[in-house]
Amino acid sequence: MSRGSRVLTVMYIAVALWLAYCTVRTWGTVPAWTTLAMAAASLAPVLGVVRETVIADERRAVAVLREREGRRAAWRDAAAAAVARAEVQEACCERWWTSCATEHDPKCARRTSWGTTA
Repeated sequence: MSRGSRVLTVMYIAVALWLAYCTVRTWGTVPAWTTLAMAAASLAPVLGVVRETVIADERRAVAVLREREGRRAAWRDAAAAAVARAEVQEACCERWWTSCATEHDPKCARRTSWGTTA
């Protein structure tokens, strides 16, 4: 729960307790409907506390999902880099084939020496 949510929760609890105290103090001295209205109003801040708790849970769930997605993205980046390296390796030999065997990377592992014939 964030600092702002904690402050709101404390304020909601304080308001609920104050309204409950006022409800008890006015019982029997004012018309019954006002006391019942005050009792109902003292339950409203409880909904605020529940709301702040639900929002905190949702924020935690989103953070977990973002972390998981970040790990997946890192794995995808590593896989893409491996594919790119393989394509660069293949590009050397493609260049060799398309240039009629005149251009070939000297560091290519697939290069065969001109002196050997099999």
